[in-house]
Amino acid sequence: MSARLRRSPAARLEAAVGGVSIEQDGWAITASFGDDAAERDSIRRSVALVDITARAKIDLRGAVDEVLPAAGGSLVGRISEEWTLLLGRPGEEGRLLRTLEAVAAGRSTMVTDATHVHAAFALAGPRISDVLARTTSWDGDRLGRGEAAAAPIAEIPSVVLRRDLEVPILELYVPSEFGRYAYETLSGVVGRLGGRPVGWQALRAEGWS
Repeated sequence: MSARLRRSPAARLEAAVGGVSIEQDGWAITASFGDDAAERDSIRRSVALVDITARAKIDLRGAVDEVLPAAGGSLVGRISEEWTLLLGRPGEEGRLLRTLEAVAAGRSTMVTDATHVHAAFALAGPRISDVLARTTSWDGDRLGRGEAAAAPIAEIPSVVLRRDLEVPILELYVPSEFGRYAYETLSGVVGRLGGRPVGWQALRAEGWS
């Protein structure tokens, strides 16, 4: 696999416990830990941790509503009236950035490629609340479906997005410099709850994208 591929701060930790990477849109993505059936079972019965750092991430500040229509079907993490994190597929940040910058020209909206600013992890499964109870004093149950918030996770300032698909999913966006620490902390908690690390293949099979 090319050394020029982009990698998550947690990539070596995943590889050390059996993570199998594939190349996708310039990223080395952990697709599986060798047993997709067991990984899907963990998602459905307990809780799983997935490294989703490869997502495209565009930070919007200011008059967000003036430019959001140009985002098309991209996932929107609305944190406040003047702050939104726009999320897309791996490698999509260039197209999104060009489109949104063109619309934002002359407006009071700042558009920033935040793909490398944030490491990102998904918690998936019925025991997400148990993970939060062990890593934050923030009440995640207040977050409605499709809503986002700024919250401390493992004492790291994070953006949290709730997505209820076939199973409950909480996406966590943390500063990249804390990515390895966040993964180690969350992995330890997930393991103690009977969960496990999971690859993109299993998460996508549950309807995530």
